[in-house]
Parts: sequence; structure tokens; C-alpha cells
Amino acid sequence: MKDYSRRSKKGSDPSTYAFRLLSRKDYSEFELRHKLEEHFDKESAGKVIANLIERGLLSDERYVERVIQKYAFEKKYGFLKVEAELYKKGIYKDIFRQKLSELVTPEIEREIALKLLSKKPKDKIRAYLLSRGFRPHIVQEVLADKN
Repeated sequence: MKDYSRRSKKGSDPSTYAFRLLSRKDYSEFELRHKLEEHFDKESAGKVIANLIERGLLSDERYVERVIQKYAFEKKYGFLKVEAELYKKGIYKDIFRQKLSELVTPEIEREIALKLLSKKPKDKIRAYLLSRGFRPHIVQEVLADKN
């Protein structure tokens, strides 16, 4: 029988707990490792993570696409906000840089910003778009096009 030094009510072993977490929502490798290490030792957490990656059940590349889809296209945030969310979720820049640039091009970012123009009064729209993570040159172009 395996001995896990920091057993918890979260599951009888780290694999069971990891599957339970992944059945509810997506996690980056960093986030899942952190969750596992709250309840189990680092070695056990590392083995589970390696196993999940090997079996194709955990992939930061797939996770990046989902985060980009959620923040850019569903929540209508700009490039910089999506990039910040990916950093916050523990994804390395070399993993997401190309995919983010492919999916959130300046043209697409401009289209998203144009859809948000009616959300705020004219005098507050610049600050609103910048706060949602749109790049300053995109905001400038969108506001110039509007006038």
C-alpha cells in the first residue's frame, strides 16, 4: 500500500484527486501541481502530473487555446489582458506567444474593440478599452475610425 505523507479528504490518492479536479474544469500544469501539492507530497504530485501529460490528459498547449477562446472571444478582452491571464495561470511565454499572436491578430482585436464601443459613453471609452487589455495602438485606431 502506498503511503502519502499528507493524505487528505480530497481523495485516497493523488491520481484520484487529480481526475476529480480535471473532471470539473481545465487546469494548467502549474495550477494542477499547486492543487496537488496542497494535499500530497511533491514527489507524488510530480508523478501524477507526468502520468497525465504522458497520457495526453493534461496539455498546456490545449489549455492555452481554451483560455484564449474564453478571454478574447467570449469575454471580449484584448491581447494584453489575455496575455496577463495566461501568465497568471502559470503558462510560460514560449508556450503561448505564437498561439496568442495567431488567434488574436490586430485585425481581430480591432473587431472585438469595435463591438465594445457602444458599451460606454464616448468620453470614457478609451479608458474602458485600455482597462480591458486592448493594446494602445489598437484603441487609437478604433477611436480614430469611429470619428
